[in-house]
Amino acid sequence: MAGTKRPRKAYKSRGVFVPMMRCTRNDLALELRLAIELLIAEPSPDAYNQLSKMLLAMGNTGARGVSLARANNTMLAICDRFDRVGKVGVSVDEAASLRCAAGGLDEMLSHIPINVFTAAVAVVSIQCQELGV
Repeated sequence: MAGTKRPRKAYKSRGVFVPMMRCTRNDLALELRLAIELLIAEPSPDAYNQLSKMLLAMGNTGARGVSLARANNTMLAICDRFDRVGKVGVSVDEAASLRCAAGGLDEMLSHIPINVFTAAVAVVSIQCQELGV
């Protein structure tokens, strides 16, 4: 028994922190960059959905940053144009913005635990299945 009789706080277990290994981060960063380049080179609804799912998964991990906000704002501009025109297209400024955001997104990936990222990807895939995307 402790030397004092003060009540102690009950033990609360924390979530497991499984760091993302370098090879996993490199694979995810490559997949993210390829999705950005695919949207720029061959704009289509499938390419747009693929990149938006990746950005949504990163947002669901709790990651916040200028690069993620920039990429999301650019994706919203592309979506607004699709609603007006009916075609997915990427302007030169939007392509530059997405490429610029890719570097910051790569850096953010290394700070996200892999178990949190995997759970976020699972949530996004279930949500997209429910929406029929």
